[in-house]
Amino acid sequence: METVNISDLVREGAVHGDVYTDEDIFQIEMKKIFENTWVYVAHESEIANSGDYKTTVIGSNPLIVTRDSDTDEIHVVLNRCRHRAATVCQQEQGNANYFRCAYHGWTYSNNGDLTGMPFQDGYDEKFDRCKMGLIKVPRVGVYQGFIFASLSEDVPSLEEHLGYARQYIDYVVNTGPDGIALNAGVHKYSFDGNWKLQVENTIDPYHLSVTHRSFFNLIANKTGKRINFSKMHKNEKIRDLGNGHSLYELDGDLGIGALPFNLIIFPNLGFVGSQVRVTRPISVNKTHVSLYPIMLKGVSVEENANRLRKHEGFYGPAGFGTVDDLEVGFDRVMEGLNANANGAEWLEISRGMNREEIDEDGIITATSSDEVSARALYKEWKRLMVKEY
Repeated sequence: METVNISDLVREGAVHGDVYTDEDIFQIEMKKIFENTWVYVAHESEIANSGDYKTTVIGSNPLIVTRDSDTDEIHVVLNRCRHRAATVCQQEQGNANYFRCAYHGWTYSNNGDLTGMPFQDGYDEKFDRCKMGLIKVPRVGVYQGFIFASLSEDVPSLEEHLGYARQYIDYVVNTGPDGIALNAGVHKYSFDGNWKLQVENTIDPYHLSVTHRSFFNLIANKTGKRINFSKMHKNEKIRDLGNGHSLYELDGDLGIGALPFNLIIFPNLGFVGSQVRVTRPISVNKTHVSLYPIMLKGVSVEENANRLRKHEGFYGPAGFGTVDDLEVGFDRVMEGLNANANGAEWLEISRGMNREEIDEDGIITATSSDEVSARALYKEWKRLMVKEY
């Protein structure tokens, strides 16, 4: 890529195609966004018991999220041996009192402390075992069971970062009489495209009646009721909640889930239907996505089973929605981005700018077919990408 000013890639109502395709920009994103803000890493229900752990990633940094065997405290540590850098935990999830590097045998407790290594006589008194534990992430925060971490000390509090989005997370948690759990398993998929396409798609009602027409026709044939999308878009709202977060308020049940809204928590967390969606960038043109069905605590097995069936029907491997988005919203977009000659470099995200409203809290709102969410995402993307660290 030719030398370019990052701030020139996002302008009012448009974003340059290079933000999806340029390797240099992707590497800057990993440093300036994923290593310098709060990133969602796990839910407490996934590490509910002492000694439980989950492996995950922030940007390109492999991590272990653990629950201390002695104190029940949550730790987030780099999954990297302090000796020769091999990862010390290979499983996605489990329970362990310690992690042992298979290369040279250095062993760490599940709070990250170094507890031993073979042939210790090779280290003299200058070797300080207390300073050689697994490196802990500088900031860890938990909000309503959702665990976030930051690789930077210099971030605002988690509550400040979540801002107006907190009330909607509260709603999700209170959906179940006794709360929620994300321990029913995970549905994963990957696509050959940029991570931001998936985040954008989390709140993009504009495409529903076009991309997913076959699904809604099927629902109409089964129920005898057809969705009036024009009326729906007038009644529904999208809100820019600040800090890159955004909200889509649904007008009734579309047959694809249980929540009355979709929510983006920038940069990698989404709430859609009855799922938590986690987006993980792999490379500029490779993305992994994990969907965790939200199970309600304190309800019948049948009610949770019904939630799973709805989730599977639209988002599951044999469902209608995800395959539509993968083909049309991701694959075809990445293919089309190759056609960037003669002024075709810019993507339009200006829909509805002329009818935005701002409430007393400064929240920007427009109808659901408008691209408020995309503009919210790239406003925060640009702020972090041009910030000096």
